[in-house]
Amino acid sequence: MYRIDGPTRAAALPAPLPVGTGSSSPGYFAHGDLLAGVPYTTLDPDWCNAIQEEIAGVVEAAEIDLDKANHGQLLAALQSLFVLQGAGAGVIVGTNEASIPLAGGFILKVGNQAGTYSEGALTHVFDNPFPNACWAVIPVSINTSATVNKDIWPQRQSRSATGFTLFLNLGGGTTTNSIDGVDYIAVGN
Repeated sequence: MYRIDGPTRAAALPAPLPVGTGSSSPGYFAHGDLLAGVPYTTLDPDWCNAIQEEIAGVVEAAEIDLDKANHGQLLAALQSLFVLQGAGAGVIVGTNEASIPLAGGFILKVGNQAGTYSEGALTHVFDNPFPNACWAVIPVSINTSATVNKDIWPQRQSRSATGFTLFLNLGGGTTTNSIDGVDYIAVGN
């Protein structure tokens, strides 16, 4: 992305003409038909400047310098601002957990706690705690052997900025069994 730099460019952003200077609203590009007297739509400086500044504004908001030879800057800016928070800066990968910053100050944590667990409480401590609070935890029990006696399911008992506690509940059967751990997604700020 780069602002126009040809020999006929304006040195400063000109004030746009009043709204509605064309013959119809809201305004769309026309194919035109010169034989029928319908003109093709011409690009005016106000429209071109608006598009240029909208795109350049997103790139610059992501703190990316405009580069005439780089045609991937808008995508990189959108990823930086709304997905990766700085093209990967801020992503924390722990032993069994990754923390991914999201737009709006939210953090997504994905991870697991492997092991053999039977019915009862299971407490997990985050590798990196949330700065303020954990808003939700979604646990899923792990069954690596695909056997039918792995019918324990996790229920969230409590959550905090530092971790969560699940209650592992026997899924209706009377046989004592176990699971091979818990995968989870947690969201907080």
